[in-house]
Amino acid sequence: MTEIPQETAQRLTQKARRYSASGDYPAAIEEQRQAIRILQNELNRMERQTPELADEREKYAHRLSDCLGRLGGIYRRAGLIPEGIEAYRQGKEIERQYRLDDSYNLTNWIVLRLLEDPARLAELAGDINQAIDLIRGQVEGPRRDQWWAWADLGLVCHLGGRPREAREAYERFKQTGARRADYQSVLAVLNPLKQQFEPSAPELAAQLGDTIRDLQASSGKP
Repeated sequence: MTEIPQETAQRLTQKARRYSASGDYPAAIEEQRQAIRILQNELNRMERQTPELADEREKYAHRLSDCLGRLGGIYRRAGLIPEGIEAYRQGKEIERQYRLDDSYNLTNWIVLRLLEDPARLAELAGDINQAIDLIRGQVEGPRRDQWWAWADLGLVCHLGGRPREAREAYERFKQTGARRADYQSVLAVLNPLKQQFEPSAPELAAQLGDTIRDLQASSGKP
């Protein structure tokens, strides 16, 4: 039986995950890029031939956005920061174009640009404030029960100089069923940002440090 495109893309993504876990980043990147090409071609075909199938297009857009986010993560682990930024940029454009209830690529695009150069914080202020407004609208609606949405909101609120709102978002993160592994995933983003901002933005670094200690305590990590 012939695989349908989404099944092929899923199989390639699973292979990419295994390669990435073993440290074979070139192989992981190639598999993930193949999955992206398949989903992009299928989405383009649907746009041309079946414009009335909005729900089906949205499903493929979600899959494509997810695959681009995964590619960005592989590039990041491989130390290929500019390539990771570009993957997340493409992913956030899919999120925007199809008005997806997601913020993974957008948030990681901001994070990776700041990890590359924390001096960009002022330059990215407009993008950060837009992200706050976007994610706040999502958590007030369809994403209210998603721990990762509240974590994204807490992060961009910190970056936007809104520590009180950040604390409130992380409290909601705790209340939405985040597991210990989820705490560690969030801390893996906050810790390098804190370190990057210590020389140039010590107040922000201190606020991130407060959040890190609170999340560590809540997760049971000493």
